[in-house]
Amino acid sequence: MRPLLDQLISLQDIDSELIKLRSIRGDLPQQVKRLQDELSEIEEKLNTQEQKLLLFKKEQDITKLEIKALEGKQQKYQSQLFEVKNNREYDAVTMEIENVKENVDQKEERLLELMDLDQELQKSIEEIKTELTEKKGQAKTKDGQLNSLLKKTEAEEKTLEEKRNKLVALFQPRMISTYNRILKAKNGMAVVPIVRNCCCGGCYKSLPPQRVMEIRDMEQLILCENCGRIIVWDEEKASKMDDAD
Repeated sequence: MRPLLDQLISLQDIDSELIKLRSIRGDLPQQVKRLQDELSEIEEKLNTQEQKLLLFKKEQDITKLEIKALEGKQQKYQSQLFEVKNNREYDAVTMEIENVKENVDQKEERLLELMDLDQELQKSIEEIKTELTEKKGQAKTKDGQLNSLLKKTEAEEKTLEEKRNKLVALFQPRMISTYNRILKAKNGMAVVPIVRNCCCGGCYKSLPPQRVMEIRDMEQLILCENCGRIIVWDEEKASKMDDAD
């Protein structure tokens, strides 16, 4: 068991180095992802507004044609007034003229509405484009920072990952599963030494003397009853942790 526990210590060392390397990036990957998501949303919003503007312009063109056609109709009825032969025909033509005028008024009112909406949309689109430009600049800056950090750390990270994979292959699936579960639950610290000759190096809870002796023998996998970490005997690490305190 001692060789396996020594390898667990080595695995923890590698994982600690990987965590340290990745912490250099901080939340930059999340920032870049968030900015990319925001860019997609802004681009979608811009596309929606531009499509809406096209529809408004199309409706304006159609409305102008309809007004022109109605005005032609109105002129035709106006001409007919000079040709009527009696009051009944005059009233009928006059009614048609009034209907056309009312229709023209409605179309012109809608046209003015569309022109106002057109202006509002164009203003909105310009604001969205400005926001999009600013967001692209932010994304480019953050992406550049992340790529720069990745270049500095990727070689070392790759080497550590290769070492980790070789070590992981030496363990039974059950043991590595236990280790990975604790690693995830305990913020990257699954294996800890005894410190102060009697305490768990993870939670600093005092251990019974008999338990300390069993851990010192390194003949079995022992978990801290308080924090659940794997406890090992490692004088060098314990000394460093004691000095840090």
